[in-house]
Amino acid sequence: MLKRLRNKLLLFNMISLGVVVIASFAVIFFIQYSHMRGVDEERIAAIPTDVITNALLAERVDVPGAGGSEGVRGSGSGKPFIDSEGPNLPIDYSKFFVINVSQDGMLSIFSRIEMKEKEYFKAANEVAKNGGIPMGEIKLAGSRWLYSYIVDDKVAASGVSVTGEPFAVGASMVFLNIDDTDRAMARLLVSMVIIGGCVIAGLFLISLVFSARALRPAEESLVRQKQFVADASHELKTPLAIIDANAEAALAGDISSGARMWLERIGEESGRMRSLIDELLFLARSDDTTGAAMEKLPVDLSKEAESEIGRIEAVLFEKGIELEFKSPAGGVTVNADPARVRQILLILLDNAMKYTDEGGKVTVETGRAKKYGYVRVTNTGAGIPPDDLPRVFDRFYRAEKSRNSGSGGYGLGLSIARAIAERSGGTVTASSSGGLTTFTLELPHIL
Repeated sequence: MLKRLRNKLLLFNMISLGVVVIASFAVIFFIQYSHMRGVDEERIAAIPTDVITNALLAERVDVPGAGGSEGVRGSGSGKPFIDSEGPNLPIDYSKFFVINVSQDGMLSIFSRIEMKEKEYFKAANEVAKNGGIPMGEIKLAGSRWLYSYIVDDKVAASGVSVTGEPFAVGASMVFLNIDDTDRAMARLLVSMVIIGGCVIAGLFLISLVFSARALRPAEESLVRQKQFVADASHELKTPLAIIDANAEAALAGDISSGARMWLERIGEESGRMRSLIDELLFLARSDDTTGAAMEKLPVDLSKEAESEIGRIEAVLFEKGIELEFKSPAGGVTVNADPARVRQILLILLDNAMKYTDEGGKVTVETGRAKKYGYVRVTNTGAGIPPDDLPRVFDRFYRAEKSRNSGSGGYGLGLSIARAIAERSGGTVTASSSGGLTTFTLELPHIL
């Protein structure tokens, strides 16, 4: 129990810390990305467009251009003018190019990189496809580019078509390569993942140590409680044995019918008390890995279920409860302690019998699913309220106490069934809906 509590505490702690760390790093990453994007936007805004670029182009109209390029005028030629030298700008502006739309509808290009002519036209088309928004990003030649679309309202005239896409006359498109920004953000992300992983691993180790220390008083208290229950159970067995012996001796003598009735009731209650003590002793030992040792033998669930059904069949018939038993051909063999399996089956069948209304139905089904063999015990009746369903396996817990007040038992049966199943490597679960309540026992099966 404490192990489960510790695991839940660790899980909750790590989820909380993980969310905080991830959220913190996400905020840092977003802030850094926004800063880098702002820097790129400032850089692209500082790149000259009309003033210097157009001046350079104007000087080369109808004469050979730099590097053997040719300045060409005239609408519809579609051939750009490329100036590979350009103005003297800082080195971090080395990867950019500018496309201007001239008065006669030509694209004039000033570029600081070597790129094929069709790539420039593609860049212009991408800007046009984006609706001519003032700022955006495109993919070009395997790289990412930030672009700025600038229109001078004083000279702009809409409707000019260049390479099949409409542009405003006098518009400028500035493209800045932002691969360096992407690489910097990628390095930051990798660093954050590594640092975050180390931080979470360190927090896990710290939480592991402190959770053990925090639960130590509870563990010691639980150990003392188990020891007390075990000692008290042993001590109570002796007076109960004496009471039983005296009651049996008195019953063997010549006594009146009234006295016999009272002595028989003493014997019955003594037997119930002994059963309660045995259950408490088992539960006290169930969480102890050294106690309540269980055998692991091949057990046919179908045969054991059929055998336990036979023990209560007469009672079911007397209450008018219909019984249905389903089992696959060849049975279902599991690896468990035969005596403990019979104990779980009897607990589940007894529970179903108690809470099935007269004239109702109990269905027992065995089968195989993945790595487990299972037994499902389903009964009709009022069912278990949704609020009570998660607590049906708690010790001494009984749902709808007023309805169950006369059902007998102490609310320990299902707790014992779960403890046995878990020690056997299996589970017991409960579900209830539509007037049907189902308890399912799963145990590792043998193929």
